[in-house]
Amino acid sequence: MRRIMASALLGSAMLLAGCGLIPGVGTDPRIDASPVAQVACPETYEADYAEAGLVPDGFTAVAVLRCDPYASQEDADGTWSGALLERREGDLRPVLAALAQPSDSPSTGPCPAIAYLIPELWIEGEDGTVVRVAIPTDGCGAPKPVGLDEALEALDVAEETFFPTALVESNSANMAGCDTQAQFLVIAGLDDIDLGTEQLPSGSKPLPEDALIPMAVPAWPDADAITGARLCDYTAESSAQSTSGTDTTTFVGVRELDADAAQDLTALARTAPADARSCTATATAVVVVHLEHTGGEVAATVELDGCTRLIDPSMRARTAPAELLTLLTPIT
Repeated sequence: MRRIMASALLGSAMLLAGCGLIPGVGTDPRIDASPVAQVACPETYEADYAEAGLVPDGFTAVAVLRCDPYASQEDADGTWSGALLERREGDLRPVLAALAQPSDSPSTGPCPAIAYLIPELWIEGEDGTVVRVAIPTDGCGAPKPVGLDEALEALDVAEETFFPTALVESNSANMAGCDTQAQFLVIAGLDDIDLGTEQLPSGSKPLPEDALIPMAVPAWPDADAITGARLCDYTAESSAQSTSGTDTTTFVGVRELDADAAQDLTALARTAPADARSCTATATAVVVVHLEHTGGEVAATVELDGCTRLIDPSMRARTAPAELLTLLTPIT
């Protein structure tokens, strides 16, 4: 009997000694964060990059800085997307206690396929430096319920700084009946779609075209149905990473064409050949033509320089004729 009890106790001791080896249990994988001179909001992962970690011992906290990289803000121009940096002050002890809770070691078992939006938090020290902190997570990377949200909400918002990145809704464009940005969606190869029976199972019938495309592809309206056109003008630019020309556009104004001029414009546009060129030139001026007709409205986008592409109402790329560019170029 003693031998059985001794064996059981030894087994228990071995299990307890091995707890540190069980996946998901053990040493907190986070390390101390290194103080840096300033917050990077939004995080650039370049010169101002700071590895997230634990608040180091001896770091005297005076404020919490929270960065929201998916914020928006309205002003006289419209609605902007960007990043919002909040400075929160007050009793920081609950926040620091929540952040100090241990994270679990990475799990080797199954984890749910869920993406988590983890707050981007920084702690400011009394010497003016900041540390980027990593919140406690479980073995699957999910935030642990340690009371951090409640602790943050209990603080006072002392200051807010918004960093705008893009105007997502322009008030002036809306008032003019134009989109905030010109659209460059192109459907390539639609003419080459094979609706035959080669790939169908034996005995099957080919589907009619209207079963594959539930609505008609927009087309140029008949000339006698055109009642006018609205020309939405944009400046355009390309980022250093772009390899296909225009990246972003900015609305600058609107013009109107009467029925005769709109019909002439449509006749020229119909002569545009398919764009088979390899071109990466950046356009600096773009116009979106909203053709008004008795059945409604269709739109086409034209680059006035650069590759001088014409995206017709069916969203196919064409090469804009020189006469069309002349007609659409604003008179300065």
